[in-house]
This record gives sequence, C-alpha cells and structure tokens, in this order.
Amino acid sequence: MSLSKVIEQIKAAKVFAEEDVNSGPAETLNGRRGRKNQAIEQLKLLKNQYKTELTETAVFIVVTGEKRAAFATAAVENFKCFTANPNEVYEDLASRIPPALYQGKESVAGLFDVLGRHLEDKAQELGIIGYPQMIFRQSYRATLKSKEDLVDLVRTAINDQVGPEIVGIQTVNSLLDAAIKEGHGARVTPIVLSTDNESLALSLEKSLGRLKPKGVYMVVAGKGSKALKAVEGAFFVKDPTPEVVEQTLKTISGSVKK
Repeated sequence: MSLSKVIEQIKAAKVFAEEDVNSGPAETLNGRRGRKNQAIEQLKLLKNQYKTELTETAVFIVVTGEKRAAFATAAVENFKCFTANPNEVYEDLASRIPPALYQGKESVAGLFDVLGRHLEDKAQELGIIGYPQMIFRQSYRATLKSKEDLVDLVRTAINDQVGPEIVGIQTVNSLLDAAIKEGHGARVTPIVLSTDNESLALSLEKSLGRLKPKGVYMVVAGKGSKALKAVEGAFFVKDPTPEVVEQTLKTISGSVKK
C-alpha cells in the first residue's frame, strides 16, 4: 500500500476515533462506542503501516561539515525536507541512567547491565523485535565526567554492537506524528540528519541502507576531511546558499530509485 493510500485511510478512521459518542440518540450509544473503539484499533494498525511505508520511502540525507547547519536549515525551511536529531536515540538512553552511576567512576563495566535494560525498553518502544545483546568490552573502559561523555560511550557501544541503523528507526518514529498531521503522502520522504560528528556521519552513510529506504546520501557542507572525500557519491557543497541547496536536492531526487 502506498503512503498516500495509508494517509487517506488514517484520515477516514480519525473521524470516528475522535467522535463524541455522547452526542446523538441514547438508543444508538452502544453502536457509536463500538464504532469508535474499532476505529481506534484500526488507527493503531494504520499507524504501524504508515511507519513501514515512511521508512521505505525515506531518503536519508546525512549532512556534516562546518556549514551543515546552513544546508539543513535551507533544506527544511525552503524545500520541505524533514529533519531529526541523529543523536536522539543515544541521548535518550543516556538520560535514563542516573548520574550517580557513572560520574567520576573509574570503571563503566557496571553500567552495561543498566544500559542493556534500558535498551530493551527502547527496542520495544521502537518496535525492534531482535537485536544483539550489549556486553562490556575493555575498549569502553573510561572515567566519565559528564553526560556528554556518557552519550559518547553509549553511541560507540550501540554502533559497535547493535548498529547505527537504529538512528534511522528512531528518526522515523520521531517524525511519525508530524508526518501524519501534515498529511504527508508523497512517493519520497527526504530526511536531513545533520551532525558535527564525522565518525557518526560515516557510520550512518554506510548503515542506513540496511533499513531498505529509497536512498542514503552524504552531503559535506564546507571543507571535507580525507575520509569524507573518500565517500563514493558524496556531495560537496562549499557555500550552501538556497540555490546550491536546491540544486543538490534536485540532483539527489533525480538519482533516487523509483
């Protein structure tokens, strides 16, 4: 089913799901209640279907470089791209761990049991059925002084053992309600993921394709390192003016698989 057809069914179901059942003849009250409950359940199924279609129509545009913010702003404000924070899943998991468990500690080995439990909760929230279990590795041993240090550790461990594609799953979940409210039913869903973390950008460019979206593209706004310049098919934008951003997005759109 196409994204546009799902959004049409969602709109139709919402009429009855949001119905005021108390307005109307008393003798048909039970019928209205039943219709509303059925519509609510239908909406849950349609929302899951919409999430699947949103992933399949997604074009992830990973933007990095010192001028990434300008590119992302132009893409979102002028050319109707969606955007999300690629660090959201790591920051969310880190926020669930009390600072007393990690700040100033010489070892973080004990954190991994706690992190594993929160990851299980997060997986359920995102609809992830199976994933590798988290284990502590000696390479993770460090003294954490701040939440930012914890976020870095969580990002490293998650990307090593679960996979950076969890960022894509979190992104689609985060955009879901906004896309439905907007009535988004286009064939392509352009999503900008802007990050100053070059390592994360490279990981996302390599891994997001596992979700089988319509495409994954790297945009380097400003100067690029050797590692970024080695990315096949990457777009290099020295000055992300609206005109240049528009041309870049048009080129990406033209290469997206139909």
